[in-house]
Amino acid sequence: MFKDAPNRKKLILVLSAVFVSLTLLTGVLAYLSGPLTELARGPAQSEGSGPSASRPAGEQGTDGEISEQDGQTADSSQASVPPDVSAENPAPPDASSAPPDTAGETGTDSSDNGQADEPVYFNVPTEMRGVMISAGTDYLTNGTDVSAQELATQLDEALAAAQQLTMNTVIIDTQYGDSVLFESSALESAPLGLDVTEYLCAKAREMGFYVYATYDVSTRSGGEGLTADGAALDDLAVNIGAFAEAYKPDGILLDGYECADSPAAYASYLQSGGGMGYEAYQRQVPRALLETAAAAVRENAPGVQVGLYAQAVWQNSDADPDGSDTKAETTALGTGNADTRAFVKDGLFDFVMVKNYGSTNEETARFGVVAAWWAGVVDGTDTKLYMMHAADRVGTQSVGWTVYEQLTAQIIRLEEAGGSSGSAFNSLAALRSDPGGSTTTLIQYLNDEINEQWVLTQLAVTKPTELTFTTQEQTVTFQGASDPQADVTLNGEKIPTNESGYFTIREELKAGLNTFTIEHKGKSLTYNITRIVQVIKEVSPTGKISVDGGMQVSVSALAYEGAQVTASVGGQTIQLTETEDDTDEAERDSGYRLYTGVFTAPSASATATSMGNITFTATAQGETQTMQGASVTVNKLAVMGDGAVVYVTADQAETFPTDTLNDNSNPNYFPLPQGTVDKTYGDEIVYKNGSVTKTYWKLESGVRVYSSDIKASGGAMPDQNVISDMRIKTSGSYTTVTLDMTQKVPYKVEYDGSRLVFRFQYTAETPGSADGKGIFESASWDGSNLVLTLKKAGGFIGYRAYYEGDSLNLRFHNSPGGLSGARVVVDPGHGGNDPGAEGFYPGKDEADINYAIAEKLVADLKSQGASVLMTQPGSTMATRLAAARSFNAQVLVSVHSNTAPNSSAKGTEVYYFYPFAKQLAANISANVASALGTDNRGAKAGLYYMTRESQFACVLAEIGFLSNDDEYTKMINSKYQNRIAEAIANGVSAYLGGTSSGYYGSDEDGDDEDGDDEDGGDEDGGDAVESVSLDREKLSMRVGETYQLEATVRPRTAENKDVTWESDDEDVVEVSPSGELTAVGEGEAQVTVTTDDGGETAVCTVKVRGDASDDEQDDEQADPEEGVLVESISISGPDELEADGSRSEYTGEVSPANAEDPGIKWSVSDPDILEISKISDDEHTVYVEGLQEGTAYLIAEGYNGSEAIEKFEIRVVS
Repeated sequence: MFKDAPNRKKLILVLSAVFVSLTLLTGVLAYLSGPLTELARGPAQSEGSGPSASRPAGEQGTDGEISEQDGQTADSSQASVPPDVSAENPAPPDASSAPPDTAGETGTDSSDNGQADEPVYFNVPTEMRGVMISAGTDYLTNGTDVSAQELATQLDEALAAAQQLTMNTVIIDTQYGDSVLFESSALESAPLGLDVTEYLCAKAREMGFYVYATYDVSTRSGGEGLTADGAALDDLAVNIGAFAEAYKPDGILLDGYECADSPAAYASYLQSGGGMGYEAYQRQVPRALLETAAAAVRENAPGVQVGLYAQAVWQNSDADPDGSDTKAETTALGTGNADTRAFVKDGLFDFVMVKNYGSTNEETARFGVVAAWWAGVVDGTDTKLYMMHAADRVGTQSVGWTVYEQLTAQIIRLEEAGGSSGSAFNSLAALRSDPGGSTTTLIQYLNDEINEQWVLTQLAVTKPTELTFTTQEQTVTFQGASDPQADVTLNGEKIPTNESGYFTIREELKAGLNTFTIEHKGKSLTYNITRIVQVIKEVSPTGKISVDGGMQVSVSALAYEGAQVTASVGGQTIQLTETEDDTDEAERDSGYRLYTGVFTAPSASATATSMGNITFTATAQGETQTMQGASVTVNKLAVMGDGAVVYVTADQAETFPTDTLNDNSNPNYFPLPQGTVDKTYGDEIVYKNGSVTKTYWKLESGVRVYSSDIKASGGAMPDQNVISDMRIKTSGSYTTVTLDMTQKVPYKVEYDGSRLVFRFQYTAETPGSADGKGIFESASWDGSNLVLTLKKAGGFIGYRAYYEGDSLNLRFHNSPGGLSGARVVVDPGHGGNDPGAEGFYPGKDEADINYAIAEKLVADLKSQGASVLMTQPGSTMATRLAAARSFNAQVLVSVHSNTAPNSSAKGTEVYYFYPFAKQLAANISANVASALGTDNRGAKAGLYYMTRESQFACVLAEIGFLSNDDEYTKMINSKYQNRIAEAIANGVSAYLGGTSSGYYGSDEDGDDEDGDDEDGGDEDGGDAVESVSLDREKLSMRVGETYQLEATVRPRTAENKDVTWESDDEDVVEVSPSGELTAVGEGEAQVTVTTDDGGETAVCTVKVRGDASDDEQDDEQADPEEGVLVESISISGPDELEADGSRSEYTGEVSPANAEDPGIKWSVSDPDILEISKISDDEHTVYVEGLQEGTAYLIAEGYNGSEAIEKFEIRVVS
């Protein structure tokens, strides 16, 4: 049923009352050319006409008739439903019938005479594939001085082109400058001698097209100064009603309704606004125009759909929370005063077509963001949504449009997002010109002639990022993607691509202009690269620096690889050596290398002295160049005690050595907590690197700190500090050592893997030693040095120091022993406006890959019981670390991807800063390298910002090289991303297991769980059992197999660790007194371990399948199925090896064979006895060497959460 329209008489009465009230309030009687009550008035209409949102969709009747209000049969063109045009179905439909399977939609029309409602049929494409035909671009390209016959020929050619492009809909742009392209008694028609709209409508229907037309509602409403007084609305109703009745297109797109602020608009308001307020007037005008136009169309041509031709952005979200995540300068509501969202939500239209002209990667109004927002608007309504694409931007320099596949990429995004009923393209001429083969690709994709993967691997070059540029580099790398079935040439010569179409090639650059042309499938890109020979690119330090006498000052230069680089200052000349740049500023794609060295400042004298400037000299490729660095001043001789008393204002003040000068963090120096008091020594030290100037003070305690981290106190220098008491408290998450002090003195920290030593300065007295608690075996004093001995070597995973009054708290993390209960931060590197390193294809760069892996890692960690925080991509590194500290993280993993100028570089490497995180880095590097099937480059010490935190273990994982096509192919693959995530999670779990001291509970409040024994008390002997856990919570086995379950009783110091085992179904699984399981029969059973002390329990659910002979033989050829996990693995091979370096082959077989990821993860239980030397590509065959006498297990495990594991015992003999 049509929704009943507003009662006109009631509306006039209500609005009249409003007008009278306003008049009385203002005291002004305004005589208007049209009354205020006319503002939203439409033409006279029956109660049966109204918005289309209430029209239920249905199948078209078989009689092909459209009932109009006068009861006459509609024009047959309204009953016909053109099919989608294609090579298989080009013919137009029979106008006399409409079979039930057509795309027509039906509504009903009711009148005031009580008669039964009659159906109204719409011609609607199942999926629109439309194109706009416009005067001036598709015809009349040389002006209007053409004959009617010549114009008809041009129109025929345009329709033929649309048909050749397999469009199923044409949209007639009815405007041509200030004229309209249809006959009208009131509007100015273009003097052409041919009714263009009539001709196109008729011809298009003959050819089987759906026909839509635009209509500018502003034509008779004052243009720029839109008005909606009674006369204007009546004119609009008459004109558009006549248009709809005369031409009867399948749909009309209403445009020109926005009422932007302008002098003309304000003048219209003064004439017609009735005192309602200028802003309210501006908001009312678009609605009044659209409601009037829609009602007139439905009254005069009920079978014609009424559509809204909408601007892409209704409102930006920063202006309205209901808006889209865009940054558009003009918006429908904000600048056009048209509430298009409300118009659609209120059901005013049968469809909406959005002018979605942004690209898929621009920031202001990104295509996908706009499409998704509008899909949300129409959701729950009967309004159809179409997208109008900017075909005329392809190949232009607009953001995202230089990629010729942009239109096809937009179609793919629409298909992925859903919610749209099809697309149209704003320029037939642009499609016909086919720039760079863009239209060919689009049509091939629309007609299912190429798949999505091929579309996304058309020629796309990610390196270099510009076509014309100047560089100092010696070489240039061309990297990108192509259709793997077609050649790629560089300056006419074929370049190699892999099976995915990825390519990378490095070319030498000569001095001056270098021109390169890459061609592929008719698309060519020409690069003009000018090389300036610059052997030495930049140096450090620069500007003016102040140093102390005898200080070792670091200097560095970026110069060509293989260069000879020296630095001279004050009569000294030092040779710089090439060094790996392991900082956040490193340019890994660059051909420049970092060269470093150190010079020693001369002894200080009574006055400051100048050493002059540092001069850097570099020689390479027969060229020698120099560059001037900083001027160096040696501070006057410092006198101990002459400095100022200062205190630490930063939460944690980073400390540096005093005998060197650079801004490199040092892993042997831990921060000082806020409130620490010390005294400066000497003058302020200045060090400038590029545009960044750092200033420092040396402190008498023997460290250097940032000037910004301290402040003069005016108090007394700390001296003869007394540490009167020491308490050790343990909780589930922390072990806290509290020291009561008379002064907040500084200290230094040393860590050697088995103990931590805190060397307190200015301290005269200390308390007695204490037995340990939590992670510490003991706490003893050696003079003013506190020695904390760990229960577990390597059991330190970070600490934080802070003062509470005069008490210093040293809070250490207790390792949870695994992921259950752990607090882990996952940091996806880069993101936001920083894409990181480029991959081979646009849109699949480092930030995207990092984020995909991070999301999977978060899910994996959570599934194993960890509490996880993922940092916000695009936020600053300082913000990310601050979030991690607030989260009280125990572990942080920053996920990154590597790159290099050399495409052969490969492998996984993981960086750490503090030594206590080295094992975490080593675990992750080994695991990820195995999962990726690449080289393990190992754990590496580095200076990356995200690793320089002492409160928890943090590492930066470089998963693999995006510049290596094999690793890139794997890293964008979801299966490998799952493996990588699992590998990282397992590395974290192993690290926490290896650092556990056996104590971890649930208490987070820091209370002393062991009572109020303040002397540290002996934790050993007599502790009660708190919990028990198993190494497996779920297990898959086959009949006849055995498995040894491992139980862990906590705390480690429990006096009685005896347990009993029980199976609830011994017909399925039997369990021995030691926890060894034997699979007896098919089924599922629960095995429970119970502690004798306290009755604590843990359960493992065991699923037993038949033996391998029960499997169908043809399972070996089964196709992988999503979500199917490996349930069991069997291993075959010799059970004895000789320790002579020879290797033997072992084979693994998984079941079921249709597992989504049938790969096998191989490892050995003792790497001193067995070594895996090679794994086959399918991971089902492994080669193992015996290293020394002994017995160890070869272990096979499934991926992606599979519980399957198999242990194969191998004895090594000499």
